[in-house]
Formats: sequence, C-alpha cells, structure tokens
Amino acid sequence: MTHTTLPVTTVTETLDVVQRLAKLREWRQLYRQEDLRLRTQASNLNPTRILDVQKGTQIAAQRRRLRLQLVAEPIEVPLPLLHQPQGLALLSRSLRQQFSQLDREDRLLWLQNLLFMMTPALRQLDDKITRVREHLRFGQQRNFLLGGPSGSGKTTYLDFLAFHYHPQVERERNLIPVIKIDAPVSNHTPKPLLQRMVLACGYNYLKQENEEELLMKLALFFQQCGVELLIVDEVEHLRHWKIRRRLLEVSNLTQGIPILCASCNPQIFTHDDPEIAGRWNDYYELPQYVGDSLRQLLAFVDLLLPFPRSSGLDLYEISLPDQQTPLDGPARLIEQYTGGILRDVMILVAQASVRAIERGEAYVTPRLLESAWRDIQSNQVTDFLRIVRVL
Repeated sequence: MTHTTLPVTTVTETLDVVQRLAKLREWRQLYRQEDLRLRTQASNLNPTRILDVQKGTQIAAQRRRLRLQLVAEPIEVPLPLLHQPQGLALLSRSLRQQFSQLDREDRLLWLQNLLFMMTPALRQLDDKITRVREHLRFGQQRNFLLGGPSGSGKTTYLDFLAFHYHPQVERERNLIPVIKIDAPVSNHTPKPLLQRMVLACGYNYLKQENEEELLMKLALFFQQCGVELLIVDEVEHLRHWKIRRRLLEVSNLTQGIPILCASCNPQIFTHDDPEIAGRWNDYYELPQYVGDSLRQLLAFVDLLLPFPRSSGLDLYEISLPDQQTPLDGPARLIEQYTGGILRDVMILVAQASVRAIERGEAYVTPRLLESAWRDIQSNQVTDFLRIVRVL
C-alpha cells in the first residue's frame, strides 16, 4: 500500500476564502453532530458495569480527537514560498483583499484555522512518518522517538493523525490503521499499558486476564485491525524496566509494525537498556521557536489572520518617525511571553485576534498582544477553543 501524507489545504494566491469558510462551517456542524452522538452514548452507560466503563474510556478518546474535525484539512503554506518575498507579497495582497470583505462572524470563524496548522516542522514530521510506514512494504520495522517541549504540537499532531485514520467498522472487523494510546502513569504492572492497546483496537478485556493473555490478544487484534502504526504518547511515564520490556514484546509480536514513542524527553524510555535503545534509534524533535524560527512561524501565522492589514507579527522592532529608539515589535513580545512554545503562541495570537475583531481593528497591535497575555495569565487559559468560541 502506498501511503500519503495527511490532507491539507495549500495556501496559494488562488485560495478562495469564502469557500474555505464554507468548509469550516461544514466541519463545525459535523463536529457538533458527532460529539452529541458520543455524549448520548456515554450518558447511557452504566458505571457499575466494567464493559460500560471500558466503552466510556473509548468514547472519551474519540471525543478528544474529534475536536480536530473542526479543521479537517489544516492549512499549509509551502516552505519555499515563505522565502520568496515577491510570491509572499502577492499571496498577502490576495488574502488581505478577501479578508476585508468579511463580517465579524466570518472573521471569528476563520480563526478556527489556528486550531491546527501544518507548520514546516510538522510537515517534516508528517513526511517522516509516511516514510516509516512505507518500510512495512519491505518487512522492515522502523521505530522512532518523537520529542519536543511541552506545547510544541506533538500530541495535537498525533491526535490529528489518529483522527484522520479513524476506525472503520466493517462487517467482520474494525479497521484501524493508526492506534494511539497514552502511556499509563502507574508502573506497578504492564497490564494497564496492554489494556489500553486492547481498548484502542475497539475491543474489551477481562479483568482476570494476565499479561501473557493480553499480549496474545494484541497479536491477534493488530492483525485483524490492519494496524500499520502504534503511537505511545507520554512514553517517559514507562520507567520500570519490566513495563518497557513488555512494549518491546509488543514490537516483537506485531510483525514489524512501527512504534512511535513520544514525550518531552523520550530518550528516558531507552535508558539503561541497549536492546530498546537499538530498536528505537531514530529521533525527531519539534522545535521551540526563537529567533529566526519564530520569525518564520509568525510570518506564516500573520499571513492567515483575517484582517485587511498585516499585523507584522514577525517584526522584532518597530521604528516610529517621532522616536529615536525602536519599540519592541510583536515577535519580541510573543517570544518574551510564550518562550516560543507553539501552543502558547497560537493561544496568544488567537486571543489578541478575537479582541481586534470585537473592537473593529484592522490588525493585531502590540497593545492587544499585551492585554491578551495578561488575560490569559490571570484566567489560566490553556484551551484554544475557549478563545475562538466555535462551540
């Protein structure tokens, strides 16, 4: 099977903003309908029945990833375009002209795009995962580690990957090409780790089943479900050598299915075990954005803000005619406030954009960034959707 990368909408000067808004409305409606269906299912479950509790866990995972339905085709600006001033200027002119025609409701809806965008770093990661899955065709297993600071986009990207390859219920099996679980914090026994994999396959486990029985089930379920990639997020939780060895056994039993282990410091998973270190010897790290990398990211984001004028987010300094000393530009403020953490950058820009839209501003000003960051800190805002209010 030939794998393709995740679906994206590539931004060019021909991008039709009105058509994109129509898609955003459609995705929002689909999200609401499916979330209501899942909430109804969860409300009818009996918490005193173990199978219902397990079903509730499966529904919770589905609902968490379902939020990415809101941006089912993330926006991507090709990296070469970001280095072509003339092409970037043409694109900006086309988008600004279209943004100037939008009303308040459409501008707020457009911010839904900021929930998840295919940044250049995520594009490289996505291409890498595609290549890793391709190795299955040749019977080769390519496990690798994914790292990066908290908030760098690891979990959001991995949730989007799992969402895109969501389970397909067929007559005789559940088809699940990509399985994602979070590593359990408890290190008393490997059973919770194995049980989470069983649930991710759409099946249930029995309380009395031991580790060997769960492993044998997984060997069968992975074949029946057509699993092509296993993702274990927060893998540094797996500190006990017996539990890490059980994951190695899963690797041995699943006929070369690649296993991606992610966390802030995933190398901890391989410490003091040469065999595990040899099996997970490939590493990719998502960046913390500072300096030129932050400037490039903010140029990308600024291009997509729904205002008739550029906000100059990528400027570190602003020179005014009546002042000898340049003022701090948006980029410097954003770097100081967020430390270059992608999640915090996007939340800050979204919050400031909402304020600019509500006040009828033509762009996001440094003053709006300052006030937005104070509000985020005082209210402990960490949820992007609370800001854009699309629900």
